[in-house]
Amino acid sequence: MSNLEDYLTQLSFLFAFLIAAIAPGTALAENGNVEKREFVCMMQDTVMLKKGIPVEHEGRTYYACCPMCIEKLKADPTRHTKAQDPVTGATVDKAAAYIYNLDGFAIYFASEASREAFGREPGRYIAIE
Repeated sequence: MSNLEDYLTQLSFLFAFLIAAIAPGTALAENGNVEKREFVCMMQDTVMLKKGIPVEHEGRTYYACCPMCIEKLKADPTRHTKAQDPVTGATVDKAAAYIYNLDGFAIYFASEASREAFGREPGRYIAIE
């Protein structure tokens, strides 16, 4: 084998290891309301199978899936602590928002009514592929 082939083989093993290490934390749970926000990585906006790491910011608790996401929140808290309600357009704080799981992605809402409206017809509010 050439050095390039050895390198590519090692790289593929590393990639497989990383996927195996990350995958258990991500969820492909059923679509619907998320009542336990500690199962949401609020930096990547993904619903997880295991509890996230609590991160305190300005008296509120956000959740991250890994140390890298904690650093992302600390580096740019405005970007990672806020979201836009797709039904009303309101800016919401992720620590207090109502959350809906859509194919493993967390969608944030200002009210239960917004979340319910979205749940009835998600395609009306966001592009679904």
